Amino acid sequence: MVTVNRRTALRVGLGAGALAAVGGVVAHDLMSEQAPQPVPTPPTLRAAAPDQRKLLMIEMAGGSDGLSMTVPYTDSRYRDLRPTTAIAAKDVHPIDGALGFHPNLARLAAGGASVIPGVGIVKPDMSHFEMLHRWQVGDPDGGARTSTGFLGRLCDHLGDPATPAVGVALGLGSGQALACERVSTLSIDPGNDGLFPVFEDENIRDAWLAAQRAMAHPDRADLPLFATSRAGSAVALSFSDVAATLSPAAAGYPTSDLGIQLRLAARLLADENHGLRVVHVPMGADFDTHDKHPTRYVELMKDLDACLAAFRADLAARGIADRVLIAAYSEFGRRGPENNSEGLDHGSAGTALLLGPTNPGVFGELPSLRDLDPDDNLRATVNMTEYYATIAEEWFGIPATDVLHGAPRPISGIVAV
Repeated sequence: MVTVNRRTALRVGLGAGALAAVGGVVAHDLMSEQAPQPVPTPPTLRAAAPDQRKLLMIEMAGGSDGLSMTVPYTDSRYRDLRPTTAIAAKDVHPIDGALGFHPNLARLAAGGASVIPGVGIVKPDMSHFEMLHRWQVGDPDGGARTSTGFLGRLCDHLGDPATPAVGVALGLGSGQALACERVSTLSIDPGNDGLFPVFEDENIRDAWLAAQRAMAHPDRADLPLFATSRAGSAVALSFSDVAATLSPAAAGYPTSDLGIQLRLAARLLADENHGLRVVHVPMGADFDTHDKHPTRYVELMKDLDACLAAFRADLAARGIADRVLIAAYSEFGRRGPENNSEGLDHGSAGTALLLGPTNPGVFGELPSLRDLDPDDNLRATVNMTEYYATIAEEWFGIPATDVLHGAPRPISGIVAV
């Protein structure tokens, strides 16, 4: 596997397609305000055959607050901890008698989702960089020293080395998630629709591409670094050729960064000719809400809801909704009590989602608001590797032990078969 840093690749002319080769149960107290009624969900979508299944992984970097995305609206302790940032029970979209979706996630609630609260690790680190790295490589303790990422290891099991790209990251924030050993993975600019960057002038464009293809041709005399550069350019050009043949983009997406990413993701996942199985979407939004959390989180959820709704409608229109599992996680959650700036500081356990051909509802054990750790953080009730094991084993049929350290057990009952 060849590894090329994308920023370096841009400087040497590789362009947007640089090779990435790259707890007990809470006791709930009903509030005095009238609780809303659960939103009816549509009939459960059944998953396609395992060899047809694909994955879209959304990374909500910055530390999304799980207690705001899925609100413990019947627990009085929630309001005790957050007197100014708590969401009113009457405004949520109930999932069950304990949790409800944020008010701005109406379409997500209507479409149904599998909610996994309390996802984290036993000994979390409060550093964004460290925790993102652990999530991307699938190493909860940070001591595995692996050179590959969790999504990259999935790609190694799922794909053919001859495929232009088995996994694609849509943006610069992909990190090590798609680093692999056997196949090719890419990090591309979603604003360019996956195409190799070219000049607008047709005459210059043809000459430019011809020069790039010539430079991508390997030479036995190349030193390792130059050989890596050539290989990265060759993969980027090969994928660009594939991207040029994709079906047209659908209308109806928001113009936000996430909307642009998901619009391209749908086109990539609908392609059945080139072996792509995994799309990684590092969101450009900032979930690090140390101050003014309520107003900032409203906008974050509004965009997430609109973009996911457009994406799910697009998949359905293309006839592939049963083939795509949508996963969303954040590197950690926020602290239980609010701070003095109407904000929430770095926490530990968060809430993860799985959407698509899944059974809607809450899975796993809710973290207790009455048994916080010494730093006032939620104690994780589901290990990140259990969440990942569910994707590997229950969705793709890959034994969790083949792609994760230890022997994590998947969460049963989520994938609808």
